Amino acid sequence: MNKIKFPKIKLLDTDSSSDNEIPHGNITYIIAYAIPLIMFIALYYVRDIFPFGNNCYLRSDMYHQYAPFFSEFWHKLATGQSLTYSWDIGMGTNFTALYGYYLASPANWLIVLFPQKYIIEIMNALIILKLAGASTSFTYYISKRFHTKSCLIALFGTFYAMSGFVAAYSWNIMWLDCIILIPLIILGLEKLVNENKCFLYSISLGLCIFSNYYISIMVCLTVVIYFIVLMISYSGNRHFKIYLKKFINWVFYSLIAGGLAACLLLPEMYALSLSASSEMSFPKTLTTYFPIMEMLVRQLINVPVHLGLEHYPNIYCGVAIFFLIPLYIMNSKINTRQKVGKVVILLIFLTAFNMNIPNFVWHGFHFPNSLPCRQSFIYIFFVLSMSYEAFHDIESYSKKQLTGALWCAIGFLLLAEQLYAGDTYNFKIMYISGAFMLIYMLFIYLHRSNRLKKPLLIFLVFTVAIIECTINMQATGLSTTIRTYYVNDNEAVDTVNDFVDQNDTSFYRIEKTSGLRTKNDAAWHNYKSISTFSSTANAGMTDFLGYLGCEHSTNAYAFKGSTLVTDAIFDVKYLLGNKSVTESNLLKFYYGNNGEFLYQNQYTLPIGFMVNSNINEDWKLDSPGYGIQNQNAFIQLNTGIPEVFKQIYEFHTEPDVNIVPTMNGHMYLLARNQNIKALSVSINGTITNYTDLENSNYTIDIGYVNTTDVIEAYADTTMNVLVYSLDTNKFISAINTLKQGGLDVTYHSDTKIEGTVNSLNDGVMMFSIPFDKGWTVKVDGKKVNTFAIKDALLGIDVGVGQHTIKLSYIPVGLVKGLIISISCILILIALFIFRRREKNGRLSTKKLPKFLQEILSEEDVILYNTPIKDKLANMIGLNHAEPFTNKLATEKDMDMVIDNDITSGLAADVNAYLDDDIDSDADSDYNAKDNNETNL
Repeated sequence: MNKIKFPKIKLLDTDSSSDNEIPHGNITYIIAYAIPLIMFIALYYVRDIFPFGNNCYLRSDMYHQYAPFFSEFWHKLATGQSLTYSWDIGMGTNFTALYGYYLASPANWLIVLFPQKYIIEIMNALIILKLAGASTSFTYYISKRFHTKSCLIALFGTFYAMSGFVAAYSWNIMWLDCIILIPLIILGLEKLVNENKCFLYSISLGLCIFSNYYISIMVCLTVVIYFIVLMISYSGNRHFKIYLKKFINWVFYSLIAGGLAACLLLPEMYALSLSASSEMSFPKTLTTYFPIMEMLVRQLINVPVHLGLEHYPNIYCGVAIFFLIPLYIMNSKINTRQKVGKVVILLIFLTAFNMNIPNFVWHGFHFPNSLPCRQSFIYIFFVLSMSYEAFHDIESYSKKQLTGALWCAIGFLLLAEQLYAGDTYNFKIMYISGAFMLIYMLFIYLHRSNRLKKPLLIFLVFTVAIIECTINMQATGLSTTIRTYYVNDNEAVDTVNDFVDQNDTSFYRIEKTSGLRTKNDAAWHNYKSISTFSSTANAGMTDFLGYLGCEHSTNAYAFKGSTLVTDAIFDVKYLLGNKSVTESNLLKFYYGNNGEFLYQNQYTLPIGFMVNSNINEDWKLDSPGYGIQNQNAFIQLNTGIPEVFKQIYEFHTEPDVNIVPTMNGHMYLLARNQNIKALSVSINGTITNYTDLENSNYTIDIGYVNTTDVIEAYADTTMNVLVYSLDTNKFISAINTLKQGGLDVTYHSDTKIEGTVNSLNDGVMMFSIPFDKGWTVKVDGKKVNTFAIKDALLGIDVGVGQHTIKLSYIPVGLVKGLIISISCILILIALFIFRRREKNGRLSTKKLPKFLQEILSEEDVILYNTPIKDKLANMIGLNHAEPFTNKLATEKDMDMVIDNDITSGLAADVNAYLDDDIDSDADSDYNAKDNNETNL
């Protein structure tokens, strides 16, 4: 029986070379992965990040969005729920689009292997694993680009993984795959242009677009620019048809890359068309944000990262670049066109950091809402790759060049200190940066003078570089929050949710009234709700809830500001919080566990119910500052009952008011002063603070009050407060009237709702579901048209009588996207098999049209309509091509060139001609040609 032989992986190369004292081999990739991994684990330990302490790494959107969405994704994987729709986010959301925006990294599927209670720790672990992968990816690029496996290249990978961009945005886990993939994309693009090998480019770019479409916009812009640079600096066969071939390959494989991600791109494009992201306003004037010098200062060590709206880039990647980039420019060995092209690329990035219109274009024709210069990791990639190219030829520089480069760096520091030393750019930044620059230049001197043994010198270089990266990351990155605060109510809320699930099988929603961490708490705890904060949030819903008096912003809307009327309209059957509230005949205590209290609304409507057939025309929405009036208008239009809410007071200028209830019932306040940030309400001495009022205009529910209660409301400024009481009897009558035309739900799942309705009149069935063309609705088995009610909710026309209603959901574009993606995968597989069989001689392309032969070949050859003199000019020079063509004896030789390229026999004739008639200089030029040319 034959044993299976596995390929041997050699970690350490021991072949003799000029660098035989420098460790090199595949162990370099292990070093590149291990260094940042160990550094981040050490930093987690220092920052007391769980399990080393009670902190966790949750910053910005990771706190408010990513952790809840990861929890929802985990829940869907663990329970087998659909990945196309979720009721736990924003009253219902296209989960395929949300997945494509936030969760598409293939690595995220691993979370289901671990308990849900460790979601934060799983994310924290994925961050450092991905950043270690980014270091390895960059190291791999350097290795293949410069044909070296010296362990020193791992340091450049480490600086890439520990850059200022990472210090600022490592919490942004959805971007990290793109940081890993950009070195592979650039390597693949170089292979496409220089070697006609296209698979690495297409697959890596496709995976990048799939993982995060937004950052991929910037990656694709970079690909276009760098492709132009590569074509201009291409040093191979420069025939027009060769350029055409490379352009066709680039276009074709770029389209394939986009097609690979179409299964997510198409649903996401539709979802974003419904969001605030669809709005754009191109800037009319060109402006700059800050001096160029200040922008370059941000490449120094310990410069505080910037996440705000001032547009400062986070571009630190090691201070050695301040003398390595000048050395790169001085390097005469580098192709001049390539050198100029890469310097231009850096200038393009710097311009985009500093000018509003380029900044607008680079961010997908939007200005970023904080988190500026999101493409800066690509700038860092080019800076470090150019720096390594300078370092690679460090032996070739003269002392004058090295001294000049060092003085450039020191001069920059002196000027920076003179101009910018202050609170943001502390003088210590200048001196620490200068110290590291001098140490690195000392190492270069010791290396060139052989004053230290290489193993010791390498150890010192690694030590200093690791210290520099660690100092910068410790000072500028990994902001933490207290873990206990984020997870302390998990068990109690889960217990409450389980209790409701076991005792109520109807379709219902739950909302938190207190103890709220984020607008996505429902996704974190996995219950159906209204609130959301997401870039895919429906803009129509945002505006609509604002008109009803709820909290809303550009890409968020929330339950805060809801009343018992909106609770009923949106089927919010249960209210959850860590504070007890006064019960009434409208709101009853239902269940409690470990400080969490659940109350049941006694009067709510089903997910669908009949409303006036002219609701879009007849329901006139007043401004967002009149939410209760808009609710009154809705009730009166659809039930005929006026003033469910009765205004009892209006206070214009007072900062402190006393309120005397005129009836027992639920009371609401509306502060119309948009400058007011907070308001406090005292009821019989119990004070409740209401915050985040500024520019929200949301309604304040102060609860159930009696006529004997002593109520005071006060703020730091005039409030312009309207006071309303809910008429309980009118409210009950209105809800009961609407219930008569309510949908009796018989079945519900993630993507389906089924039920029956007895409509008393022709009218519109309004669903408390955000409008989405992905919903298909059938009435009595026949598909009907859907439309948006007030640009927000799903609606259909329903005639009088008894009907069966069925709703089903498939994201718009998903089916088409899957077809495109699968087709592109099959095309790539077919092309790969074709190439392999052709290389193995098992398949011939001779019967194909000659143009296709050129396109499919990995060799830069011209097979038709090419004068033999032009073809030979690429081999032996134009001066020698013409006399050699005259020596071709027969027409057969001419056909041999045109039909079969230059055969081995003709190549021998060329060599003989060179031996006989070309001087040694020409001979040297010929032998120096690229291998694929000489093989012609």
